[in-house]
Amino acid sequence: MTTPMRLPERDRRTRTRRMGIEEELQWLEHSVGIRALDDRAVIAVSGDDARDWLQGQITNQLEGAKPGDSIYGFVLTLKGRILADVWVLFREAEVWLDVPKLQVDALLERLNRYIIMEDVDLERRDDLHIITAQGPRADAIDGDGWPSDKLGVGGRQWVVVKNDLSGELTRILSQANALGGGEVSDEAWSRAHVLRGRPRFGIDFGVHTYPQESGLTPIAVSFVKGCYIGQETVVMLENRGKAPKVLWRWKIDGSEPPAAGTTIMLGESTVGELTSAVRDGAHSVGLGYLKRGHEPADSTRCTIGGRDAVPTGPVAESPGVRKAAT
Repeated sequence: MTTPMRLPERDRRTRTRRMGIEEELQWLEHSVGIRALDDRAVIAVSGDDARDWLQGQITNQLEGAKPGDSIYGFVLTLKGRILADVWVLFREAEVWLDVPKLQVDALLERLNRYIIMEDVDLERRDDLHIITAQGPRADAIDGDGWPSDKLGVGGRQWVVVKNDLSGELTRILSQANALGGGEVSDEAWSRAHVLRGRPRFGIDFGVHTYPQESGLTPIAVSFVKGCYIGQETVVMLENRGKAPKVLWRWKIDGSEPPAAGTTIMLGESTVGELTSAVRDGAHSVGLGYLKRGHEPADSTRCTIGGRDAVPTGPVAESPGVRKAAT
């Protein structure tokens, strides 16, 4: 009798982990995946002039929003670069800004600079934490919260005080389990963003990026609202010129993803840079910038890290952006 071959323990753990990640990706796509967002923080904005003042600070249209609404946008520098991406969460007496945790100090300095005579108060709320549910069944989970579609599959989020975080996460996870979903790991969350073509602040775009370069203008920028800080540059790029580079999606030969920062080559010319990449079956997929003037034709084949790479479309047309904008 032949003894069946067994994978080495390390390989078995790797395969089991991959199967777990695939299941988590299925939750995000078909039911609901839950995450506590440790990389995000909350700034509270209050005062009689808070909403009117915020309209001049955020790239998206805030007029007409009511408690329970949420709006995604950017806070820009005076020169039109992205200082942070922001979920504006409307409440009865104040507004909460869900922002990148690493940008809180820079945001407070930037926002305070433009409070002149307005009745506006800003407060860093380190006692508040964010839980999100992403997937087509996210709305079935009970509890006050806000719409928050981060992957183009539907989603909600909640803001809870630190002492309630564990209990609320348990409550929400219990409902997610009953809906055929569950908690999503860091690795699955990262993969989902790349697979869906939804870039993340601090990874795929950041403080040196113009809105049009990020590919997120369909969901983050209004071109019909009144003035906001940095608007002149944004409008000029939209109407009179082109962004210096644009974030694209890529299909790359080989299942081992190239590292972030790997150059994108067209023949002997450097035409861009990869920002993130993940495994997708027998190949890899990634997000990476393509320089102006090198927009691909149908037959364009580049290389990334010495491997063939095909551009599959700009991020602005990806499911993670296009479907979230509908």
